[in-house]
Amino acid sequence: MKKVLLLAAVALGFSAVAQDAVNARLMQAELPVSSAAREKIENIILKRGGAVDELYDYTDFLYQYYSSDMVLGAITTTPDSTTTIVYSDGSASASYNHAVGATYDFNYYGWGDGEFNEGDQVTIDSLFVVGGYEIYDANNDADKIRFTIFKGADGFSAPFSGVQYPAAYFAALPSTVQPSAKTMDYAGSTSHGVAGGPTATSTVQVEYTLDEGDTSVALIGVEVPNGGFTMDADELLGIFVEYLPDGLGSSDTINYQTLSGDLNPFYFYYYREGNTSAPQGYFIQDFDSTSTNCSNFLFTDTRYGNHAGTSAWRNDQTSINMNYSHLIWLRASGTSTVGSEELAITVASIYPNPSNGVVNVELNANANATVTVVDILGQVVYRSNENFVAGNRKTIDLSTQAKGMYLLSVEGEGINVVERISIK
Repeated sequence: MKKVLLLAAVALGFSAVAQDAVNARLMQAELPVSSAAREKIENIILKRGGAVDELYDYTDFLYQYYSSDMVLGAITTTPDSTTTIVYSDGSASASYNHAVGATYDFNYYGWGDGEFNEGDQVTIDSLFVVGGYEIYDANNDADKIRFTIFKGADGFSAPFSGVQYPAAYFAALPSTVQPSAKTMDYAGSTSHGVAGGPTATSTVQVEYTLDEGDTSVALIGVEVPNGGFTMDADELLGIFVEYLPDGLGSSDTINYQTLSGDLNPFYFYYYREGNTSAPQGYFIQDFDSTSTNCSNFLFTDTRYGNHAGTSAWRNDQTSINMNYSHLIWLRASGTSTVGSEELAITVASIYPNPSNGVVNVELNANANATVTVVDILGQVVYRSNENFVAGNRKTIDLSTQAKGMYLLSVEGEGINVVERISIK
């Protein structure tokens, strides 16, 4: 039932020649994040703790392990590229980012107790996104955030056609591997403008009207109407999030230097990898185990401009960026059969996690099993055959190993558990 990681994927790194130009453009368009904003966002994340109480967020999951190598960023979002953004240093550019999105896979083992089996049904009850909102023009008093959600098969077909990257795109993978990632299909037009949207045939839209109470760091939450959005757990969920400013014109300006503008700015927060010269691929580390991806952008110079060469797919799909993850999450409910399956097999408890290197492993039954620990390069750093007695713990001493992420597996008759552990 559990999906096993492709070990090398934990240490994904991008080859220098394969860097997407969008990465550089995103960084160019980033806004500085204040220490107060950073503290507020980290408090939100730490208090929630990932897929606890049926709350799902992939960024949260990664933050628990990589917070020391993740940088909080923000980028202004406008419906098209006619808006000029003046940054605090006086430099100016067209608005590049026009929407953000995420795909969610409820079969993902990383959700822990919140994982669903393929035959289960899931109901999406509410949606959330973290952003920054400022009021520069009080006359624009109908600014909105629009959530669009839809479902589709977990395969390379509409509305999640996905992208397959060339072999050797990720430096840590064998040169023959072509990693794939899902994104949402998007239909624009060949002309510049605000027309277009996800191509899914059946969508649910929920809008939230911003007000003064949402200024600075805002946790925007909406309830899905009509009792929620129900789907099978083996389907994917698409979440598309737009900012719809009031009074949009064809030549607007948002000026962060003078704190003025024709539009009120809204910027979506996200985490990205701290080391942009040699990124580790944290946000694609489980590409072989999940279609969850929180780094979809609708991101172009002209929104619907024609892209040539290897970027041609962006004409009808949102752009995936494997170094970024937006703070988009949702609350879902349903009856999972994962727990009932696990009651019939031997269960392992591995604690504390994170640890200083001394880890306890405990089974709920008597069993002979092999405990193996591998590092991010797939090298075995510990292996031991153990005779477990139900309820008694075995202590694994990894204190001589370097700080970082490892995979600990417990394998034997009736047991096959793989869990990430972190040494700090």
